Amino acid sequence: MVPASWVADVLRLVATNRWIRWLGPLVVLIILVVAFRDQLPFLGDGVRRLRHAEPTGVLLAVIATFLSLFAMAEVMRLLLEAGGTRASPAQTTGLTIASNSWSTSLPGGPAFSAVFTYHVQRGWGASRLLCGWFLVLSSAVSTMWLVLIGAAGMFFLGARVSVWSLLVTLVAMAALSWAVYWAANHPAHLERWIRAVMPSLNRMLRRPRDAGVESAVTQLHQFDTVHLSRGRFAVVAGWSLLNRLFDAFTLYACVWAVTGTAPGLESAPDQTTLMGILLAYTTTKLAGSAQVTPGGLGTVEAVIIATLVAVGMTAVDATGAAVVYRLISFALSTVVGWVIYFLFYAGRDTRERAIELDS
Repeated sequence: MVPASWVADVLRLVATNRWIRWLGPLVVLIILVVAFRDQLPFLGDGVRRLRHAEPTGVLLAVIATFLSLFAMAEVMRLLLEAGGTRASPAQTTGLTIASNSWSTSLPGGPAFSAVFTYHVQRGWGASRLLCGWFLVLSSAVSTMWLVLIGAAGMFFLGARVSVWSLLVTLVAMAALSWAVYWAANHPAHLERWIRAVMPSLNRMLRRPRDAGVESAVTQLHQFDTVHLSRGRFAVVAGWSLLNRLFDAFTLYACVWAVTGTAPGLESAPDQTTLMGILLAYTTTKLAGSAQVTPGGLGTVEAVIIATLVAVGMTAVDATGAAVVYRLISFALSTVVGWVIYFLFYAGRDTRERAIELDS
């Protein structure tokens, strides 16, 4: 059996050695490209289809993709600022695009992305509680908007989607958003609850009555530095909504680029509508959340095509729109994210990264 001390030394070496931190992700990317090479022909197909696509639609799709990432970066900047950690738009945008590349490149990528984001935010001076608070609140608000967008598409199209599942998700995300917002503004209430509940919990676990109470209270009072007014929360929610709308508009622009016609509110032969795009976008994001393969390769494209056909497009146009959408929103943004990662993050101290991105 390998000694635990030896394992700890190896992990410490990986975490502190600059070259290992730089080469590690690169090796993983090479392995993934080889492992999933059968799923990559869509890149060449996408480039071929771009040659015959409407240039205006393609340009708008590219712009919308990065505006979506900038909107999410603003959510990060505002929430961190509410907790006393200041970061420039350049810093949060760089981190958002780089962490997006982690999320889309690996099976289970969102978990790796969250860890990477946490370490960079800690390098900016954010507390552990503030990093966790940002992750929970931003995710809850973003999911809430996704459900609302899907509900709108479902309602206007009369699609057969489980109303109760959407409603339960919407209520749960709205309640979670409110709870996290309330907790940040009422740490004294939470302290009283901790002091009342934890002794009983410790007794059930056969631990000393006051075990962990003061530590929990100390961590909790980090909320004293968080000042998120209703107005600022509304601004954060607005940027989160823009993140979703720009992302959905990317798919809209790709349909426009492939068909040569911008979808409107009224249906036409072999064309979808704005609400059809919103429904396709929602189902795509839900399908991609499992992410068994990097970026949901294979699964996401199939869902986009099936949904676009179901809402009125031909199979040929739906396939073209799906391929172009994935080429821009997945492949292009991921490549840009990895370039930013290797230029500003790989193998460097997080404080150095913050300074360089801000310069």
